Amino acid sequence: MRAPQALAKLREFDLANAELSVWTFKKSNSKRSRFRASAVVTTPELATELRNLANRWIERCTEVEDYGLLASVNDNSCLHLEADETIFPVLQDLVSLPPEEHLIENVSGLEGSTGYLVRMTLGDDTLHCVCRLTSDWKVKKRSSLLNLVFERNELDLAGEQAFSIPKRFDFFVINDDVLVVNKPSFESILDYKQTYVTSFSELQNDVGFQGVFADMAVLVEFVGTNTTHLRRMAVVQERAHYQDPGFMERLRQVNQVRQWNIEFDADGKIVPSAETARTIVQVLLNHRLHSELTNNDFDVASASPVG
Repeated sequence: MRAPQALAKLREFDLANAELSVWTFKKSNSKRSRFRASAVVTTPELATELRNLANRWIERCTEVEDYGLLASVNDNSCLHLEADETIFPVLQDLVSLPPEEHLIENVSGLEGSTGYLVRMTLGDDTLHCVCRLTSDWKVKKRSSLLNLVFERNELDLAGEQAFSIPKRFDFFVINDDVLVVNKPSFESILDYKQTYVTSFSELQNDVGFQGVFADMAVLVEFVGTNTTHLRRMAVVQERAHYQDPGFMERLRQVNQVRQWNIEFDADGKIVPSAETARTIVQVLLNHRLHSELTNNDFDVASASPVG
């Protein structure tokens, strides 16, 4: 489904009348599954609050664009991609099981959860609302206070254990379409950073990419484990401008005219330095643009051709 249709489908989903179940999930090191998931029983009051929370976040999404490695979201936008482009179907299979047969057994089963998921079904449509939890999510013991409840004109002690969950959702999955409102959390849950790490490793072993540089060590050190840099290098690999001799020849010419200070050796290979590493990444992305209006060069987050 195209992005605008997916967003329309999400906004039209009947939250009030859908059947609801709530799950918590954790990452798993098992070779058989990437996740472990358990259902939790919710009161009608909590279910209503979760429906209202989903509605508030869905209503905020009025703009959508295709998910891109460098695409970003604002307060009213989201990013779209197909679920099968991610590992979400693995989690989806787990939370499609009967909740009553997979209930959480004790409080310790909740502690350390990666996230929680609200699953709503109505007719042929299924909506998953997913939120990432902090790594230290656990029971908060308020030992310095007496927690009281007032009922039937009496004060009584309330339980000392409580969980707090964020009042947000990071992404929604409506049938086979994912709509992302919090990109870092989405990528963390579905291991997108590992995808970038793998991509950069493949790029370093690409003979064509190696041939562009006199020595890649400085560039590899610059990228390191920084998620933003890894994401950019994944786009460099995807666009593969470095494989185009014409592009690389124009890069050498424009670098000299614009004085970008990228150094080339006698064989025309790039010699990276700590000072030029960022510039090198930008030009390989084709994200260093020249304004005919101000005669200035700009680094941009993304670039869309005009016309």
